[in-house]
Amino acid sequence: MIKAADRYEIPAIYVLYCGDVEYRNELLCDRKHEGIPCKDRDRAGVSAVSALVAQTAVELYGRDSAVAAFHDAAPLEDIASPDAPDAPIVPLARDLSEALARFLREPQRGSRRVAKELLRPVQRIRNGQFAGAAVMQRASAVSGALFQEVPNDYGHFSVPYLAHMLRGLRSEVPEYVADVLAGRTPPTWVTESLAGIVVIPAADADGMAGSGEAPGDDGNDPLVGLARVHEILPRHPGAAA
Repeated sequence: MIKAADRYEIPAIYVLYCGDVEYRNELLCDRKHEGIPCKDRDRAGVSAVSALVAQTAVELYGRDSAVAAFHDAAPLEDIASPDAPDAPIVPLARDLSEALARFLREPQRGSRRVAKELLRPVQRIRNGQFAGAAVMQRASAVSGALFQEVPNDYGHFSVPYLAHMLRGLRSEVPEYVADVLAGRTPPTWVTESLAGIVVIPAADADGMAGSGEAPGDDGNDPLVGLARVHEILPRHPGAAA
């Protein structure tokens, strides 16, 4: 999954269908979410989780990895909700750029909120890993990435996690997305790998998430929502998602 996502320079994310509360009644997870048992969470029927979280769950929990991944998955309805809590994220790495530090510290909306909420459980796992992150080199930046100065912090993940999770936030639209917007057929390397691309323009994303600018979003980058909140659907298991 992660290697497939590398080709499109996006974070690797799984979307999980977990059924309703009755379906999850026998789920054996003793952890809670704000006092609510994991299996009884509202809106968790369709949730999203980073491939880095899933990868870690397999390594740590083996046959119980699916339950562990579900626990750290975020309900889709909550990811971009303007009413859901948006607490600061505190990374272990120091010397962050001011733009990145502000993004992690302040409430976000639209595509930035989506990226932040998907990063949150990854950062929680990273904070529990014993690997140095005080001062380090910068990760290789994706062309057009909103954050160009990102610590090259791997933790115990297989890739630099901050760079991986935030590379979908762009200041410019990837060429294959621009093709879709212009009504052109994307290149063969895209059409042969994907079943489809869904693009949500920034204006539409703002309408779904509520109006008004959040701190840290100056409203001058309308292409970010366009580029970040596009969902790439796999043609078959193992394809990009």
